[in-house]
Amino acid sequence: MEEVMGPVVAGKFYPDEENELIETIEGCYTHRFGPGKVPEVSGEEEEFDGPAGLIAPHAGYRYSGPVAAQGYSWAAELGKPKTVVVIGTNHSGLGPAASLLAEGGWATPLGTVGFAAELGEKVLESSRFLESNRSAFAREHSIEVQLPFLQHLWGNDFSVLPICLKDQRKRVAEDLASALRQFLAPETLLVASTDFSHYEKQAVAERKDGRAIDAILDLNPDSFYEEVREHEISICGSGSIGVLLNIALNEGLKPVDLKYATSGDVAGYAKEVVGYSAIGFRG
Repeated sequence: MEEVMGPVVAGKFYPDEENELIETIEGCYTHRFGPGKVPEVSGEEEEFDGPAGLIAPHAGYRYSGPVAAQGYSWAAELGKPKTVVVIGTNHSGLGPAASLLAEGGWATPLGTVGFAAELGEKVLESSRFLESNRSAFAREHSIEVQLPFLQHLWGNDFSVLPICLKDQRKRVAEDLASALRQFLAPETLLVASTDFSHYEKQAVAERKDGRAIDAILDLNPDSFYEEVREHEISICGSGSIGVLLNIALNEGLKPVDLKYATSGDVAGYAKEVVGYSAIGFRG
């Protein structure tokens, strides 16, 4: 029997009751740091204008939800994807360097999304680092928090390919990008799930994150990794960003800077903040 993952952080990072969760997500869209309105998604099938990519944050919705809403409002305009590849960060330290799930699904209070089994098997065979491993996802929030936003837009009628990176190094990102590109269909949205600077003063976080974001907008993976290393930018998902940058370069996707804010902007405490960014990529 195929195993269903999660939810792991329902009731912690976001509400565990369906109606309250929907209300919270819609509040992220209408928040002063959000896009200002809830996206209007047609009930008709619209061909997805992709492949496309999105960098989105993965903290509790109270803090990062409005920035995530900026990203998903942009993604909603592209139509409905058939597959969403979510590349998250391994916060628990469980499992191998890079993990993937291809069989089963992931549940949230909004329902269960099935995994992209065929795509998953192909990518596994093509990557030197990826392994099929469930332990890496057992206590992981970086992928799960993206799912309610996706479900709110498109229900459960799409498949998801969850990938969890413990090894954030450049060579792993390049390998994974190469494996994904071989099977990248136009109806695919790739989500790089990451927060930016962690527990810095507001001004420091803005300065450091600005360096990383400039390299991302220049589509320069080498510069991005160099900035992160030299300036000790505590981006937890540098590997997921590296994957998306490599794919964007090779697929001709152009970046769109959507929103940057910190937990200090949202919560009003600027002495120790976490940075959040939403950046889109499309052809």
